[in-house]
Amino acid sequence: GVMTEVLRLHMDVQIQKDVSQSPQQGTRYHDDAYDYTKLFEQRTSAFEHVTNHLISAGVISRKHSDLYPIFPFVMPSASGGSEDYIKVVLAHINRNTAPYLGIDNVGVHLHCYVCEHEQTAGDDSCNNINNKKPPIKGLWLQKRAPTKSHHPNCWDPTAAGGQPADLSLVDNVAKEAQEEAGVPPDWILRNDSSNTTNASPDILFSDHTHDPLTITTAKPDGTCLKRSLYYSCDLQVPRDWTPIPVDGEVSEFKLYSMQEMEEELRFGNSVRPAMRAVLLDFMMRHGVLKEKQNFKELKDAMRRERLILWQQV
Repeated sequence: GVMTEVLRLHMDVQIQKDVSQSPQQGTRYHDDAYDYTKLFEQRTSAFEHVTNHLISAGVISRKHSDLYPIFPFVMPSASGGSEDYIKVVLAHINRNTAPYLGIDNVGVHLHCYVCEHEQTAGDDSCNNINNKKPPIKGLWLQKRAPTKSHHPNCWDPTAAGGQPADLSLVDNVAKEAQEEAGVPPDWILRNDSSNTTNASPDILFSDHTHDPLTITTAKPDGTCLKRSLYYSCDLQVPRDWTPIPVDGEVSEFKLYSMQEMEEELRFGNSVRPAMRAVLLDFMMRHGVLKEKQNFKELKDAMRRERLILWQQV
């Protein structure tokens, strides 16, 4: 009954097909028959019932504090131009429920790394992948608290979190970094990779959210197969700075050398499984892997195209 209710609330593609095939009627989405606000509230309420059902059935243990936005494939704007699209949020769904309905998981990650030597303003040598000697001294990893419901005591990037409905990717990176590692938000929000005028030469923020990883994961028993989009940012930090656990989700931090990191990714089992690809991508981005012969294959494997089961005709 619950799932029937969800489907009844126009979550299928027919609405999108109706609108796209009649561009001049693009405003129909906001007519009485398709009142956006009303349908948004109904869909969100229906998904809340699904969440409660999964909890009562013992499939998930609790509700997560984050809500994920659900977007349509493509939504033409009222002007009807084929190149002019607007982002319409169909509903919000609890983060713990999303994978059980085939909805993409979205995560953000911050990699705080330290250079081998002090830099002068404008010197980006720590990011020069052509250096023969690895220019990065180490990468700060966090150890997940033993109270975490998933993968307790495993190692993660410096800061990581799901993507809520009310924040941009970079704003969310800044929030998670401050909450989990005590990273000053202005190290991220005042900087970008092309402007370091007001920043310390030892602080350099790089936004790589334009190039997400697409990873499919599942529980150890093969259930809850889900597709995740992982967005990353890098932050070069001063050598005398140390991350500090703030919100209780992290038990400790450790500065991994690039050699230790590569050995862990190749042979260890301490890093959270889904994060192995995220950390591998960081190392490839900075050119610090010893074995480079499979770079293209690895990069392609971590960026598979979306599987779309319906396409507009």
